Amino acid sequence: MLGAAFLQAIHNLTDPGLLLYTGSAIIIGLFIGILPAIGGLVPMAMTLPFVFWMTPLQALPFIVTIAAVSSTGGAMTSILLNIPGDEVNAATIIDGYPMTKKGESSRAIGAALVSSAFGGAASVLIALVGIPILLSIVMAFRSAEMVFVVLLGISFVAGLGERSMVRNLISGVLGILVALIGFQQSTGIPRFTFGSTYLYSGVGLVPVIVGLFALPEAIDLAATGSTIAKGEMRIGRIEALVSGVRDVMNHWWLWLRCMVIGWVVGVIPGIGGIVAAFVSYGHARASSKHPEKFGTGCIEGVIAPQSGLNAVQGGSMLTTLALGVPGSAGMVIVLGAFILLGLVPGPRMLTDHLDLSLTLLLVIFVTNLIAGIICFAVIPYVTKIVTVPARIMFPSLVVLGLTGAFLYAGQIADVFMAVLFTFLGVVMRKFGYSRPAFLLGFVLGGLFEKYFFIAYSADGPLFFLRPISLALILITISPLIYGPIKKLFAKQIEEEV
Repeated sequence: MLGAAFLQAIHNLTDPGLLLYTGSAIIIGLFIGILPAIGGLVPMAMTLPFVFWMTPLQALPFIVTIAAVSSTGGAMTSILLNIPGDEVNAATIIDGYPMTKKGESSRAIGAALVSSAFGGAASVLIALVGIPILLSIVMAFRSAEMVFVVLLGISFVAGLGERSMVRNLISGVLGILVALIGFQQSTGIPRFTFGSTYLYSGVGLVPVIVGLFALPEAIDLAATGSTIAKGEMRIGRIEALVSGVRDVMNHWWLWLRCMVIGWVVGVIPGIGGIVAAFVSYGHARASSKHPEKFGTGCIEGVIAPQSGLNAVQGGSMLTTLALGVPGSAGMVIVLGAFILLGLVPGPRMLTDHLDLSLTLLLVIFVTNLIAGIICFAVIPYVTKIVTVPARIMFPSLVVLGLTGAFLYAGQIADVFMAVLFTFLGVVMRKFGYSRPAFLLGFVLGGLFEKYFFIAYSADGPLFFLRPISLALILITISPLIYGPIKKLFAKQIEEEV
């Protein structure tokens, strides 16, 4: 049965309608992904009503392709302009933009594209193998386990900076506090809203990213009057692109580990790509022999988040198909497309519509590879943007950033919020506080609170006494205790000698 369905899925990929709509979706996804701070959810939501005029074999691959390739295009914007093209690319800017400032934009983009393309494709292979065991894995993860998955990501806050660990922790805590603005989900009590109805729903992610990262860099660019790239220029050269590809091959073990991390995060419902990217980045830094280089333009800091966040698609698609529970924000819209077409995702989806399910997974596999090839073709032209003079780049970055903040929810208040966080970003940069740590705290703080209250209400104060939860706790604290234990043993050996 599985073999016949797989052959039918391969045959479906040759359908003219599927090829037409999927090809269009690749262009749309890459173009929107490259535009700063807009992200893949916008084109997915805008094109959702048009599924009425398509067959399921055309509509579902169309929507899925946009979700799969937008983060690939967003990597280029993150690396070149310090503005995430998609919000899930936020972790890529930590080392990607410093590489651009050193004149290594082509190398960074080359590594990012290879990591993204093969990370997304390889996650599908894992998904195909993992169909028989998926249900038991997903059902084992309850809110208690999700608390510690998120806590694992938060534990990397201390390492996201170039200077003091204390300042990184302060930055992370400040991000968590900002995440608490708005209605508390369990009690409905507003917090830190100061009577503003705009703040009842909390602070938006895109205005925070634009304010913390994009606009401070634009101000710095205007102040120096130079181009973005200040180091040796290797833009558009074939050897620079090949160097980025070679970097991924040299760090294949890191790429593989982060890809698996992304796939696992994708399988867990409700987590999403931005968590996968930051957890992958934190793992890369924690396992590196030179963690002090992260944040200064380290190639591993580009490979890890890109391979992790793109691998989310294979895992989240499988969860959506098998359980009818969206594994990420993009899969919520995919789920809506299923419902509009009269299909009901769930366990029967993998039996009654197995060929369609396999087709969607293969579409993710193929489109990731095609998107990577297209991006490689345009790198020599796109990377020239870092040689544009400051007098042109400054107003362009400001307009792009504020436009992205406005398009996030269509509210002018988001523009003012982006300006407010610009002042905070400038101050944090001047005094050595970590903006990535703030962003990580902001993103994961709300998720931690949500799952904590659910787990506490369901299982009481001892909700963590479950095997998976205890294992995740051990994984979280092991990097913190490994260093002191290693020093203790080294000291004892020296005394004995």
